[in-house]
Amino acid sequence: MHTIERIYPKDLDPHSSDDQNTLRIHMERYEFAASQLSGERILDMACGCGYGTALLAERNPQRQITGVDIDPAAIAYAQQHYQLPNLRYVCADAELFAAEQAFDSIVSLETIEHLPSPQRLIDNYARLLAAGGRVIASVPITPTLDGNPHHLHDFSRRSFFALFRQHGLRPQEHFEQIQWWQFKGLFSKRPDQAKQHRSEGVGNAVLLYYQRHPLYLFARLGSMLRYGFSNRYLTCSFQR
Repeated sequence: MHTIERIYPKDLDPHSSDDQNTLRIHMERYEFAASQLSGERILDMACGCGYGTALLAERNPQRQITGVDIDPAAIAYAQQHYQLPNLRYVCADAELFAAEQAFDSIVSLETIEHLPSPQRLIDNYARLLAAGGRVIASVPITPTLDGNPHHLHDFSRRSFFALFRQHGLRPQEHFEQIQWWQFKGLFSKRPDQAKQHRSEGVGNAVLLYYQRHPLYLFARLGSMLRYGFSNRYLTCSFQR
């Protein structure tokens, strides 16, 4: 049920180091977010199947947590597998979601790079956020367009921060992660249901991407010279 983009922890192989390392990286972001929350009303935007939203609720039983995702199947899964008294889920578009009351904190992990207009998403966060509120958000800060067909934008630290600056949201605490590449099975042609880990077969898509976008190879080479064979992710708390 998990893909290169979405994971369902209960479906991951507990004996696979690749699966468990991927889950660890996602959970570490949510642990950081849980430590940065302020106020009583918390929004987890693009919550997926709910495992991270449930972590926020478990760590903060005194707060009310709302998880929002556009995928009805993911919301249904979350409601079935990750329910707590201080937690609710809503199926809605991140750019259009509205609420009667403002949120004191908004969590937005690995969301922004997926949308055609990231600024529209941040504009909505600004509308949803209470005075003095926080947004805890993350993006990859190394190239991803060649290896992930679900990503529409690359970000640097500077371009990431610029999205929030025009709404007076200032960067505070931040958390950077390193994920080393997995070369095993990179050019596998097995069907999805037979793959052993999420990145298996990605190399084929990368080569096809370079055929269509040859100049992007320079972005990849520059990243490799700076960061080696790794992906980097930045999670940051922004204060209004």
